Amino acid sequence: MLVNIHLFVRQLILLGSFALLLSARPATSQELSLDQCIDLALEHNWSIRLSQKDILIARDINNEAKSNLLPKLNGVADYRYYTDLPYQFMPAEAFGGAAGTYKQVQFGVPQNVNINAQLSIPIFNPAALSAIITTREAIILREIQKSKTEEEVVMEVSNTYYNGQILRHQIAFLDSNIINTEKLVRTTTILYQQQLAKATDVDRLKLQMEQLITQRTTVSSQYQQVLNALKFLIGKPVTDTVEVSPEAKTYRITHYTQVLTIDAKLIDKQLQLTNAELKGLKRSRLPSLGAYATYGTTGFGTTGSNSFFNFYPVSYLGVQMKIPLFNNLGTHHKIQQKKTELDKTYLQEDMLLAKTDLERTNAFLQYQVAEKNLTTTAGQIELAGKIYRNTVLQSEYGIASITDLLLADNAVREAQQNYIAALVSLKRAELEYKRITGNLVIK
Repeated sequence: MLVNIHLFVRQLILLGSFALLLSARPATSQELSLDQCIDLALEHNWSIRLSQKDILIARDINNEAKSNLLPKLNGVADYRYYTDLPYQFMPAEAFGGAAGTYKQVQFGVPQNVNINAQLSIPIFNPAALSAIITTREAIILREIQKSKTEEEVVMEVSNTYYNGQILRHQIAFLDSNIINTEKLVRTTTILYQQQLAKATDVDRLKLQMEQLITQRTTVSSQYQQVLNALKFLIGKPVTDTVEVSPEAKTYRITHYTQVLTIDAKLIDKQLQLTNAELKGLKRSRLPSLGAYATYGTTGFGTTGSNSFFNFYPVSYLGVQMKIPLFNNLGTHHKIQQKKTELDKTYLQEDMLLAKTDLERTNAFLQYQVAEKNLTTTAGQIELAGKIYRNTVLQSEYGIASITDLLLADNAVREAQQNYIAALVSLKRAELEYKRITGNLVIK
């Protein structure tokens, strides 16, 4: 009997030390609500920050397209040394020859230098105009894609946060179960000392308490891992200490008004972008018109004993028109390709609308069922707890056996697990319902 008492005391000491270690929390621990975590993630999350850079790149591409309509000034320097001067043909009669015949003559000097400044002014450039429109649509598309990234981040943060709340629930349940089991161990030990219980009854309860402690250790580790993942998502250093707030005791289903989803906005903007690209390809068949002006100097020189190098001014104005005539049907095939892409996108839009209607109906049904299951399992916990307390009282009077106690205790834990499962289902159903109705990220 003394050995059993010694083991029991040692078990209580280990339990107390372990509980003290697990319950110890840093004084600077910060408890964050879900809304606070979402706000931090929308500001600091890595994926969102990367998508913001994509928007800046798209804006720079649009500015680059706009610059193609601005005047351009280029400086040109060209030096040539002719080892063989070019030939020209002149009428032979200019040199006293027969009419209708020609004689080859070499003109010029070996060294030629051209230094010019050329100003180009686009007057009408359909390709550049189309590029501006297309890149402007691309900016809006990138902004919508950023909203899509924000939606995904909100989903991930919410799921992680809910996992933390659920694990916190489990820890609270396990703490309660450990306390109850410890009381049972103490009561059963007294009954054993009075020869009203068996030694195996005490051992079975001690084993159950050790299993609960082990389970509590595992769940606590999982909780810390979830918190670390949450810190990464909201942009906090892993060394910071944060906590999720406890789950509300009551829950009421919320009806969300259907708004345009991010996916619908994406496909709508994709249609506009493809249309802009198609119009741009059609405009590429139009002629382009530009003006230019050149001002500079040209130098001529020779080498040898009579070497010289003289410069003379040169300037001129001009207008140039480029008319696309034939490019091996390349533009035609590109236009046909864009038309096919447009038809495909319209089909995807119709499919998305039908899919959204189906998912919205199913999500709300799942949301309703999950809410009812949570209410039911909460009532089951209360009923199981009542049965357990009555069984404990009966065991103290010798009416209930240790088997009855273990069965009642298992019923409590089973009800707790059912509640946790129902809570998980409800949280996921609510998130999906908010996403499919376009209410996940409201700006």
